[in-house]
Amino acid sequence: MKQKLKDDKFVKDLLFKFISVLVITSIALLLLNVLSQNKDGRMQIVDEDGGTEYLDEAKVAREESRLAEILSSIKGVGEVEVMITYKHTDVVQSVFTKNEKSEEIKVRGVIVTAKGAGNPVIKNNIFNAVSSVFDIPIQNVMVFEMKEEGYK
Repeated sequence: MKQKLKDDKFVKDLLFKFISVLVITSIALLLLNVLSQNKDGRMQIVDEDGGTEYLDEAKVAREESRLAEILSSIKGVGEVEVMITYKHTDVVQSVFTKNEKSEEIKVRGVIVTAKGAGNPVIKNNIFNAVSSVFDIPIQNVMVFEMKEEGYK
């Protein structure tokens, strides 16, 4: 029976096709892996929400409370709550002929709720303060009036 299978042209043809598909699939997977790696060999991970889970949560909380404290000290602003979102960016620094790549964390956007945000002048002051502190465009800052205590 073994000899019959060795001599059968259909079996040889089927085996050749199977091995060809296996080799092509292996090459395609290797190419996919190579193309998805950064130049230094790390895998690129795209994080859709800005990657705040990789930041030190205590640092984020300190930054938010510091901004809230500063904004609430502005005349007419009142009570303030702040949320900051971040993004990761790769920075290439050229030191003479040697390129060094590092990761920089930047503020992507800020949401502010303030009791005094119903006043357009105060709202504009909040926009400008947050935009200048984090060096982000005003379009990345959202300011809302804080709801009254009795409303839900």
